[in-house]
Amino acid sequence: MFSKIFLNKKSIINNVLEIERICGGKVCVMVKANAYGHGMKEVLTMLSDTVDYFGVSNQWEGEAARKYTNKTIIVFGACEDYQRAMQNDLSFALFSFYDAKRILKIAERHKLQAKMHLCLNTGMNRYGIKDETEMKKIIKLLSKKGVQLEGIYTHFSSLTTDKEYTQHQKEKFDRFLALLPKDWQTIKHVGGGRSIFENLKADVFRVGLEVYGYGNDFVKPVLSVESEIVDLQKVSAGEHVGYLCGFTAEHDMTVATIPLGYGDGLPRKLSNKLKVSIGNKTAESCGNICMDAFMIDVTDISCRVGDRVKIFDNASLVAPQIESTEYEVLTNLSKFRGERIIR
Repeated sequence: MFSKIFLNKKSIINNVLEIERICGGKVCVMVKANAYGHGMKEVLTMLSDTVDYFGVSNQWEGEAARKYTNKTIIVFGACEDYQRAMQNDLSFALFSFYDAKRILKIAERHKLQAKMHLCLNTGMNRYGIKDETEMKKIIKLLSKKGVQLEGIYTHFSSLTTDKEYTQHQKEKFDRFLALLPKDWQTIKHVGGGRSIFENLKADVFRVGLEVYGYGNDFVKPVLSVESEIVDLQKVSAGEHVGYLCGFTAEHDMTVATIPLGYGDGLPRKLSNKLKVSIGNKTAESCGNICMDAFMIDVTDISCRVGDRVKIFDNASLVAPQIESTEYEVLTNLSKFRGERIIR
């Protein structure tokens, strides 16, 4: 394949180990959205000997992840088929007393184990219970059935922007935790961006972006995107390049075509902005990025068909160009149609 994503195994393992050292607990690596575009299969292959917990958004992602690891996989969104989730040895979020009754019935009927993680709504107002009375009802029901919660967790909504609201969430989380039976071996975990740096008391910290190398100086980007030149065109002054006449040559120039486009997750907003590397030279894109390709100006660069081109190796440098975040740059690569290579 012409286009490749390269993944640095040493960097991702070092990122995880450094995060664990700082937070003082284990890390649950989020591998949802195809591991933030890095490739779920590849990330699980690199980390399964280092990490005990992985997080996904839905049970279908969970089933896909189960093919590549025997470690705990937690589904943080709603499950559509709890029987199937249990049969695939998936742990999953519990959002209400109603759900607890329904899940336990399914588990009893099919003689399956329900590995439930109670979601506490301490202020995110997305999922979970926010009433201590409801938690007491859930605990009473589980105790009656001889079942323990495998985990209990919350999600902080504004760690970097609102310390007062974060403190409110912390205090509410602690009040919920105080209701847990003392003999339960329930894992306590938290997430929400920079939660690992907020001096929180937890067993496990859910981490996404920083595992992949962004958000702090002590982590290194894991992913780089490369392709190659597949065609060279001579363009005369006044001619246009690409769809909708998105670029007009001001002088005679040479344009190289790279077989990677928005169908692979390269944002179209990078049209006429993206800078790539050919050896130690920098070339700028020209014309609107196509679904399957984009063009670069190589007028002053000595190159030929087959030369390798580094598209980017740091999403932090690309994000401002599309007025977005590293999250969007990386998860766009879930659509990548090239090869992912661990090195």
